[in-house]
Amino acid sequence: MNSLEPRPTGRPALVGWLLPFLCVSAALIAHWVLSVPPGPLPPPVVKEPPPKPSPLLAGDEDDDKDKDPFEPFTAPRAESLLAQLHEAYDGVAFKAEPTFEAWSVAHRPLITQVITATRLQTFKGVVPSPSVSTSNVECHTVRCRFTLSSSKQEDLQTLLDAVAALEIDGAPLWHTWKPDDIAEEPAKRANAKPRMRTQVLVSFSRDLPKIDQIKLQSGAPLKPATITPVKVPNPNPSAMPTGTPPTGPLGPGGATTGPRPTPAPPTGATSSTARPSTAPPGSTAPASSTAHPSSTAKGPGHTP
Repeated sequence: MNSLEPRPTGRPALVGWLLPFLCVSAALIAHWVLSVPPGPLPPPVVKEPPPKPSPLLAGDEDDDKDKDPFEPFTAPRAESLLAQLHEAYDGVAFKAEPTFEAWSVAHRPLITQVITATRLQTFKGVVPSPSVSTSNVECHTVRCRFTLSSSKQEDLQTLLDAVAALEIDGAPLWHTWKPDDIAEEPAKRANAKPRMRTQVLVSFSRDLPKIDQIKLQSGAPLKPATITPVKVPNPNPSAMPTGTPPTGPLGPGGATTGPRPTPAPPTGATSSTARPSTAPPGSTAPASSTAHPSSTAKGPGHTP
């Protein structure tokens, strides 16, 4: 409508104002008729909170979380199965070998124990003891890899030769022994002393070898047996009763268990056992034979 034209008045103007309200009211009535059922409305649905977990069930869930996802590796695999695994993975890159987690967990600490025991036996009696460290121990299904490092190349080579020659039950301990060339380790900080390192790839000839059954090339056991000290019984148990402290003075001959002797009173002292006088007041008390020290002192030439 042009703004210059006169606005409608009367009934057309009233219809124009009421038409929007009538449309909205008609829409509300239609929605009410179509959607709202006749009769009273049902009560609102109250949403119940989720049930709280039972303490017993919660404890079971925690226990399940703490449980390992695999059973521990405690029994060696059969020789035929081990031979098939060696055949399958000996020619494969170490990173491509799948990981048998239970076997890996059981053999990683075993690698460290073998290296440590060999180092102690190889450098036994050497002062100062050479420092050769083991790190980055990683095991997969049938093979393991670790890193050896030392400040001296000759110490590192000596330990490598000793570990490579280990035996068990008269046979080599290792099915596979592949050390890398010894090279200088990159310095971790400025002005650090140079260290030499090598990485070794190995596989055991059997699963779970026992440390006390492994021997050096010389035939000496890798881990010597521990000697348990034997307690020697007391040959004379009645000499010193249990729980009775010595009561005598300590001297050159040791403590005595008898009663302490009573020290004698000094010469010239009045006896502590003299009884007081019972004479009545005003009377003269009889002279005591022990009242004066000179009356009791008798010398070799004393005449009574």
